[in-house]
Amino acid sequence: MSYQLLSETDPVARKEYPCVWCPEKILKGEKHVHESSKYDGCFQDHRWHSECKLAADSSFLEFREEEFMPHACKRGTNEEA
Repeated sequence: MSYQLLSETDPVARKEYPCVWCPEKILKGEKHVHESSKYDGCFQDHRWHSECKLAADSSFLEFREEEFMPHACKRGTNEEA
């Protein structure tokens, strides 16, 4: 499996978006992480709460695994929702 980060920005949301990590929405006006990447040749476009991105990065390092179930964790943690 191959992962390639194409871009990562920290915009302010112009509308409501789903967070890929947790079941909570990213609200209009909220600063968040917007990531474009390729995973196994497929283009991905994800948005994360800033604290969810930190939790995900921590999880990826700890478990050496970058696959995850979208919307499965509590906001800003590695705990199941």
